Amino acid sequence: MAQLLPTATLSYSTSQLPEAVSSLLRQLSDTCASDQSLDLDYVRSFFSSSLGWERKDVLQNLKGQLLEPENLSTLSHHIQLQMAGKVSSFPLFFLDTYGQRVTILVHPRPLRLADGSKQISSTLSLGSDIYPTQKQSDRQRLNLLAILDKLPEFVALVTPQFTLRYINKPFREQVQLTTGDSCYYAFTGNAELSGTPTHPYLPPFDVFETGSPSFSAWKSPRSGRSYRFLSYPFTDTDGEQLILLMGLDITQLTRFQEKLAITERQYHLITNNLSLAIAVVDGQRNITAANRQFRKWFKLQNESYPVSCPPILTTLDEDGECLLDKTTSLTISDGKEHECEFSTALDGAETTFRITACPLHRTKLFSSAIILLEDITEKKKIAQRTQQMRKLEAMSTLAAGIAHEINQPLSALRLYASGLDLMVEQRGSVPTEILQERLGWILRETGTIEDIITHMRSLVRHQGSFPLQRSDVNYAVVQSLTLLQSKLETRNVSIHEELQDNLPPVLALPIQLEQIVINIVMNAAHALEDEEGRRSITITTRETDDGYVQLSIRDNGPGLKGLGEKIFDPFFTTKESGKNMGLGLALVHTFVTSWEGTITAESPLSDNHGTLIKILLPQAPAA
Repeated sequence: MAQLLPTATLSYSTSQLPEAVSSLLRQLSDTCASDQSLDLDYVRSFFSSSLGWERKDVLQNLKGQLLEPENLSTLSHHIQLQMAGKVSSFPLFFLDTYGQRVTILVHPRPLRLADGSKQISSTLSLGSDIYPTQKQSDRQRLNLLAILDKLPEFVALVTPQFTLRYINKPFREQVQLTTGDSCYYAFTGNAELSGTPTHPYLPPFDVFETGSPSFSAWKSPRSGRSYRFLSYPFTDTDGEQLILLMGLDITQLTRFQEKLAITERQYHLITNNLSLAIAVVDGQRNITAANRQFRKWFKLQNESYPVSCPPILTTLDEDGECLLDKTTSLTISDGKEHECEFSTALDGAETTFRITACPLHRTKLFSSAIILLEDITEKKKIAQRTQQMRKLEAMSTLAAGIAHEINQPLSALRLYASGLDLMVEQRGSVPTEILQERLGWILRETGTIEDIITHMRSLVRHQGSFPLQRSDVNYAVVQSLTLLQSKLETRNVSIHEELQDNLPPVLALPIQLEQIVINIVMNAAHALEDEEGRRSITITTRETDDGYVQLSIRDNGPGLKGLGEKIFDPFFTTKESGKNMGLGLALVHTFVTSWEGTITAESPLSDNHGTLIKILLPQAPAA
């Protein structure tokens, strides 16, 4: 036969077979190569569909049954006739998968090849006397059973004596039962009742009593696998009432459900032991699930859902909005997280919560949201205390420089006043021009003291309530270095300024900008205390190409020693206990980030020496 689209080449050698058998196989082959290897895909398909043979067993069965004396004699005779030029159809006899004798007709026909030679090709068909000893209904039954054997589902016929009249191949392989075995024993594992025709009520055999289809689940005591069956009343060809069992192996599904149940219990255990309150809120503002903490805080007594949201979440505020409007409703509409803070009386105490709404990804549309409520009362108190400590840290950082700066104009005042007093004592009077000059000096120094005190008051009073201003970074550097000049000189630290002219302003608070420079420079000066040789601090300002102003402060000290970003953590300090609270650089970090800027630290010199702190602040918009 010619095969149009061969999917694979299944070759079989004919060298070990009698010549008559080899000749027939060559005639049945789809193709035939010069080495006598055969492509018998057509043969496999025919015998597997006609006789119910497994494809992998077709060639072995075919060879064995062709070698039977009756077939071999018939085949040899017709091959000889073909060699004499007499070609005609002839019958061969095979046993199907149920042991029934089947007639197969071989139809040879000569073909003329392109080179002028002749070759015989054969096809096969079922004989007209298939199963001659069986009734037509029996033949149909056997054909049906052959089909059932190929189904992946499990099929069985059960007699009123609870034995298996039929069991298909997949089921037979799973439960290791054959026709005639007691299925009651298979379903119960009770060997004592295996031969008993009566039994207590037990699915799926209750169909004998009810006469109605039923569903049941079963776990095999032999294999441990799980099945789901449909039991259906069935009448066989001989009129006997049977049960038709049709089932699926649901072992994997059952195991998955068991794992899912375990996972669900674990999730419940975790969520119920969290300090966070968690709940699921649908689009109608009903709670569809909640953990133990949520039920405790909002007095939800039972666990039957859905329930209405607690009033605190749905009560309108003075702006006509409720907490769900600000969080959950927005999340359900746009699929994004939303959060806000609120305070309420809980168990007689004022409690502050942070509520966060997250989308519940069930479908492309968000019909529900998960809300998380965190009690941040203590965190707020700690934040307030930390803010106060930052203020004190800032004051302590500035105190030494301010005190020294005030002492300078005070010393000058004392000197000018002493000079006037001496002139009065020696001369009895002071010339007007000299008096005016000295008074001008005194007024100038008192103005300096007043400016210093104004800076101090601004720092003490500031809590983030002042609006940001267009601030000059270069001016803040100059003012800060003026305050720190004496301290740096006593520590033998030299300052190098590389300030860009016409530097664009930034949005900040000038007093805080000066405080940033003072804190960083004094940290650098402290780091240089144990350094021998040259001690230097370089301050650079410049405009970047992406709309920022960069302030860089670099020293040649021992470096960060691998501390990295830790230096910006609150209360982190490398100084001895009691000498510093570790809030200076944390305060700097807070100021910079509140202005939407960034601050980084690195050790740029060889051997990780030196410290470079870079601050990037957005340029102020044009006035």
